Amino acid sequence: MPSASQYPTPRLDARPTEIFRSTLGDVAERLRAEAAEAQPTQTPPHPDAAFTGIAMATDDVRPGDLFVAVQGENAHGARFAEKARQGGASAVLTDAAGAALLPADLPALVVGDPRRAVGPASAHLYRDPASALQTVGITGTQGKTTTAFYVAAAMGMQRSGTIGSIGTTVGDDFFPPKLTTPEAPELQALFAVMREQGLGTVAVEASSHALMLGRVEGFTFDVGLFLNLGHDHRDYHPTQADYFAAKAILLTPERSGLGIVDVDSHWGRVMAEQATVPVRTVSAAGNEADWRAEQIELRPDGSAFVVLSPRGERVRFTTQLTGAFNVNNILAAVAGLAEIGQPLESLVEGIAALPSVEGRLQRFDFGQPFTAIVDSAHKPEAINAALRAIRTTSPEGRLIAVLGANGNRDTSKRRMMGRFAAMFADVLVVTDDNPYDDDPAEIRAMIIDGARSSASEIIEIGDRREAMAAAVRMARPEDTVVVLGKGHERYHALAGGDIAWYDPDVLREVIEGL
Repeated sequence: MPSASQYPTPRLDARPTEIFRSTLGDVAERLRAEAAEAQPTQTPPHPDAAFTGIAMATDDVRPGDLFVAVQGENAHGARFAEKARQGGASAVLTDAAGAALLPADLPALVVGDPRRAVGPASAHLYRDPASALQTVGITGTQGKTTTAFYVAAAMGMQRSGTIGSIGTTVGDDFFPPKLTTPEAPELQALFAVMREQGLGTVAVEASSHALMLGRVEGFTFDVGLFLNLGHDHRDYHPTQADYFAAKAILLTPERSGLGIVDVDSHWGRVMAEQATVPVRTVSAAGNEADWRAEQIELRPDGSAFVVLSPRGERVRFTTQLTGAFNVNNILAAVAGLAEIGQPLESLVEGIAALPSVEGRLQRFDFGQPFTAIVDSAHKPEAINAALRAIRTTSPEGRLIAVLGANGNRDTSKRRMMGRFAAMFADVLVVTDDNPYDDDPAEIRAMIIDGARSSASEIIEIGDRREAMAAAVRMARPEDTVVVLGKGHERYHALAGGDIAWYDPDVLREVIEGL
C-alpha cells in the first residue's frame, strides 16, 4: 500500500480522544458470554492487568496497549511481544502456541482463536461504539466503494462516515487506506471516533478476507448489502463457490440484522435463497424484487430513475454518476437505509448532490477537447461494466482505453481483463499496473492474448506515462480516453519498490504537454 505521506494528514486521531480502560479479566468475561470459539482456555493469571488500546502490529502499538499476537504466514506474532512491550504494550492476547513464546512476566490472556476474540475485545474496550451508529455493511466484487459513498451522501456526508478501499472518511476528515476493511481494533477505534464526532451513519466495505478473518466481529451491522459476485481473489479463494461462501458470511445473524440482495445476477439470486437473515431483494433490470428501479434514463453526465418500494412508494432519484451499475448501487443503498427506518424521500437530495467518487468513472477537464476519465476497474466484470457504461452513454467517437494488470496476484483474470476491455474499446493501450516482482512483459502478453480475437486496435507500451501520453495524442474531440486500474491509488509498485503515482495527476501532465 502507499505510504501515508502521499495523502493529506488527517486532522483527527484514528483513536478517540476519550481514554477507555479495560482489564484482561473484563475481556475474559466478555468472550465467555459472546463466542464459544474465542473462550479463554485458561483464566488469566493477571486478571487486573489493564490496557487502554489494542493493536495487532508492533508498529501500531501505543503505551498501554493490549498486543494481539496471532499466527502469521511466516511466524507467530508472539515472537514480537518483547518489541511490542518496548513500544508500550502492557499485556498480550494470544493462543496457546503464542503463550509458550511470551516472556514470563508479560500478562497475557490465552484464547482458542485470538483473531475471533479481538473484535469483541475491541468493542468491549470502546464501549460498543457501533451501537451508537447506524451501520451498513457492503460486500460484492465491485461497487462497494461507490455504494458506501451513496449511503453517506444520502444521510449527509457531514454526518456520516465511510470505511473502505480508498480510506476512511469521518465527516469531512479523511484517513489513508490500509486495508479495504481494517483489522478489528482499528475498525472499533474508528467507530469510537465517529461516535465522538457525533456522526449518525457509517458504511463499511466488508471484503471477503475481512469476513473470513473476523475483522467485523464484535458487533452486528444494522443492514448488510450484497451487490454482486465476479471473478476475483482466486489466489485466496480456490473456487467461485468458496468466494461466494466468504461473502455470504455478511448475511448471517451474527453479522447483519437484515440483508439487501441485488438479484440482477445469478449469484444474487443464490444469495437471496441461501441467506440466513431476513432478506429484501432489489432489481434495476426488471426482475421480480421487493425494491425496483424503473424509467431509467442513462446520460453521459448522470442518470435518473424511479424507485418503487414494497410499500407502493414511487420516488424519482437523480445522480451525477453515470452507468447502469450505479442505478443498482443506489437502489441497494436507499433500500437498505429505508428498510432500517429512513424515509425514502429524505434520501433524494443527498444522492443527487454527490458529484463523484474518487477514481470511479471520474471525469476530468484539463482543457482538452476530448473526454478524459479515470476508473479503478481492475477486475474483468468491473472493466466490462465501466466500459459498457461509457460506450452506452457516449456512442459518438472512439473509446481509447489504457489498461494493465497487477503482478503477484491471480493470473487467471488477466486474459479475461483483455477480452472484456477489447469488447468495447476501439483502441486498447496495454501497459503496466503494479507489476511488483512479476515480469511486466509477461503480464502484458496475457492481456493482449485475451484481447486478440477482437477488432480493437491493440498497442503495447510498458511505461504507464508513455501509454497515457500515446492515448491522449491520438484522441480526437469526439473521443473518450479512459485510464483503468488505479483510480484512487497513489503509488506504482515496481520490482525495485513503490514510486509515487496518481493517475489523475499524470493524465493532467500529459494533456498539458500536448
